Amino acid sequence: MQSEPDNDTALDEQVAALRRRVAELEEELAEARRPRAQRPSEQPHGLLAQFFSVDASGHAALLDAIPAMVFFKDREHRYLAVNKAYADHYRLSAEKIVGKRDEEIFVPEVARSYRENDEIIMSDGVPRLNVELRWKLEDGSDGWTLENNVPFRDASGRVIGMVGVVVDMTARKRTEDALRQIESDLLASQSRLLETIAALSTPLLPIDEGVLVLPLVGHLDRARCRQLMTALLQGVERHDAELVILDLTGVPLIDSDVADHLLRAVQAVYLLGAQCVLVGMSASTAGSLVQTGEALDELILLRDLRAGVRYAMARRRAMAHPPPMTHR
Repeated sequence: MQSEPDNDTALDEQVAALRRRVAELEEELAEARRPRAQRPSEQPHGLLAQFFSVDASGHAALLDAIPAMVFFKDREHRYLAVNKAYADHYRLSAEKIVGKRDEEIFVPEVARSYRENDEIIMSDGVPRLNVELRWKLEDGSDGWTLENNVPFRDASGRVIGMVGVVVDMTARKRTEDALRQIESDLLASQSRLLETIAALSTPLLPIDEGVLVLPLVGHLDRARCRQLMTALLQGVERHDAELVILDLTGVPLIDSDVADHLLRAVQAVYLLGAQCVLVGMSASTAGSLVQTGEALDELILLRDLRAGVRYAMARRRAMAHPPPMTHR
């Protein structure tokens, strides 16, 4: 019996299909048995380069649409790809960056800092985020970038390169530097202003040879009392004063603690050989002086500044013309 022609043709086609499938399986088996290092698709450079190949031009277009700067490097620190923002920032074309290392593009100190940073990432296999790096070009322009860098691994987990996303922060850094300078200038101005205010808050006015007037206005506290004592002692020494009139008319209230500091200032002046006259004292201030428990017998207290000036002038005249000595 002869076989059907159609059945024979169908059988031949099935055999041919089986042979093709066997050939495909043999190729896959040979590929599986080949050492991993010999597989071109899994070579470090191959994996990354494949991503940016002509067939993957859509990836490059996607990267160019990202406003941040993006770069890829292999384990030997060669640039495999950069996006448009990265190339534009450094005023170079992508063709002049890809395939090169940092030392072939940047000035030595910048290239060194980039390489050291990238080597840490690829050797440790740990991302580094928010790293500030200084950049400088041969034309003298410079600035700062903020980098977020991540290691790139193959299927086995081995680090074969890195990915960097970079933001130019030059304007922000310069603004921060300018703000710090302004803050420093303001602090210096504030210090000078405080010194001026301190000097104005304790103005020593010479009204005659050896006579000084210190008008006090406003609230007195411990800090201002210390300034008062310093101004008194320096003024007495500088002017070789014999008498100082302390005018308390403009001081609304003095508590017992401040009154104690005030009396100590008077005593310090006395130790320098000068005398203090207190004028314009309010009733509350007088009460605070009494509460200190200090002896007030030697204090000279007068009603107002006019009385204090008259006392000082009379004392000056008495010292200039002492009474004649009487003889028995």
